[in-house]
Amino acid sequence: MKLCKSAIIFGVFVLVVLTGCATTGRSSAPPIGNASGTASATAPGFTGDITVTITMVDGYITDAQVVGNDETPSVGSVAVEKAPKLIKKNNSGEFDAISGASFTSAGISAAAQEAISKIVAGGN
Repeated sequence: MKLCKSAIIFGVFVLVVLTGCATTGRSSAPPIGNASGTASATAPGFTGDITVTITMVDGYITDAQVVGNDETPSVGSVAVEKAPKLIKKNNSGEFDAISGASFTSAGISAAAQEAISKIVAGGN
């Protein structure tokens, strides 16, 4: 009987731990204050300007859009495609440069950080 009680208690413990570790769909990175809003910023990339639009809710980046139509196809365009996911994952405009696209990555990061700063400051 004692073994049965121990098994039940262990099972409940595991259930509680697993429930507490369930993902909420938000970044595991800390929130940026409690800022909410949408803002855009533009920075130079490798071959043209890059515009990043960030949407935040309660300090978390919920959407990131990157437009850099003049970036080099198959190099800079890869960074433009991959960056939004990295920005949301990191809950920041800062991310490691995407291989082969260091100038484009730096432009995306600069524009994202500026857009985030606008939201935090309360402006668009």
